[in-house]
Amino acid sequence: MTLWLYLYFPSLLLDTLMRDNGTTAPLIVLSRATGSVLQANQAAIDSGIRIGNDLGTASALCHALDVVDYDEQLESARLQQLATQLYQINADIVSDAPNGLLMKVSPMLKLYGSLDAYWQALLPTIHHENVHFHFALSPCPEAVKQLARTGIDRGFLTVETTQQALSALPVCQLGLTEKQITQLERMGVRHAKQLFDLPIDSLGQRFGKTLTEHIRALTQTKIALPAMFSPPTFFHQSLELLHEIASSQTLCFPIQRMLKEMEKFLEVRESVVPEITLKLIQRDDHEVKIITLYAAKPESAASRWMPLLQLHLEKLTLDAPVIHIHLDANTLLPRQSPTQDLFAGKRGQISPGELISLLQAKAGKHGVYSMTLVDDHRPELAFKHQAPLQTSQQAIPLPLPTRPSLLHKTPRPLLAKPDTLTGPERICSGWWDQAPVQRDYFIARNKRGQLCWVFRTAAGEWFEHGLFC
Repeated sequence: MTLWLYLYFPSLLLDTLMRDNGTTAPLIVLSRATGSVLQANQAAIDSGIRIGNDLGTASALCHALDVVDYDEQLESARLQQLATQLYQINADIVSDAPNGLLMKVSPMLKLYGSLDAYWQALLPTIHHENVHFHFALSPCPEAVKQLARTGIDRGFLTVETTQQALSALPVCQLGLTEKQITQLERMGVRHAKQLFDLPIDSLGQRFGKTLTEHIRALTQTKIALPAMFSPPTFFHQSLELLHEIASSQTLCFPIQRMLKEMEKFLEVRESVVPEITLKLIQRDDHEVKIITLYAAKPESAASRWMPLLQLHLEKLTLDAPVIHIHLDANTLLPRQSPTQDLFAGKRGQISPGELISLLQAKAGKHGVYSMTLVDDHRPELAFKHQAPLQTSQQAIPLPLPTRPSLLHKTPRPLLAKPDTLTGPERICSGWWDQAPVQRDYFIARNKRGQLCWVFRTAAGEWFEHGLFC
């Protein structure tokens, strides 16, 4: 018989806010629709606040209270992160947004050997995520959901024991709609046992097909379920700040926690990313600040991304305090194991790729480049820029002609004929692209005693084009 485990996270958004902001101060999550408290941390409960209190009551009980509006989308996103972590332990997961996960346990028992071994493998992962949870285990997937939401924290290995546990519940804990609960209570049906004892056909005639289908599903081992969870192929995380951050340097602390989450996400996939994007949402609808961090060599470790982030934040000017942060890494690449030469000896602590990343963070992506040769006899067009560390496809001609170490950006005109030492070397080229040249090049010595590279045009004008070192 197939066993199902349901994990219910009653304060998932609250736990996420506390983890992301590193706070233990009194905090509540407020329903926008009803204005009542949905979730409260221990510090708020110790102040006398209870679930269902209105904001006025909560504020009167605790003056130093942080209040956040409930955001179902944010809570659902956190649930997806939990499913991603638990996917390493259990492959068959159904996401029941915004705060529940249904997991098919039976296939995993062949891997772990027993239910106890499976639970011992699962529990550390849940605890590491710092979330409060309740659970139930049963062959009936719909029943196990309702039982877990009561906080029962038990397993029921047969349909019979599941039915007994359900019978002990009040009607309001069976997953029925508010309208159905009200109708049943008006009939005097307040406990599940009373409901199960009634003829199912009569209930259908009075309350409709929806109620009877739900009652049958509570004791069925096979019901229609949504598609199984599939781990995302990208990383996305949002962080809602409890307190606004007006200093760009202070942003390092919350973003570092996000980078560590990304590192954990990439670690289990043996993946790295070449770039990440940060979006800083500012107060009062100011323009969103976007920071894109590039790595010359794809990385996963937060310790590698943090120096790049710090360099960008040093140059960042905020228009208003930041209230929300988004981090995205959309291009996942397989990690390549580094190959080390046994006889290479000691090397520096920073790789060429890491050095390029730091330089790009300081000077901009387009401010760091390498050079490659181009098939052109004109000296100023015989090379071009290319991406750092990219291998040049152009071979160096042999024998190599004599060329100066320093080439002027544009040739410098000379007032008189210089003291030539060797030459001439004629270069006549460029007729195909409407930039023809005809020059006779010489090695000469200028008045400062420097060896320079000069040329004479067809019109007899002299120019200095470079210097020899």
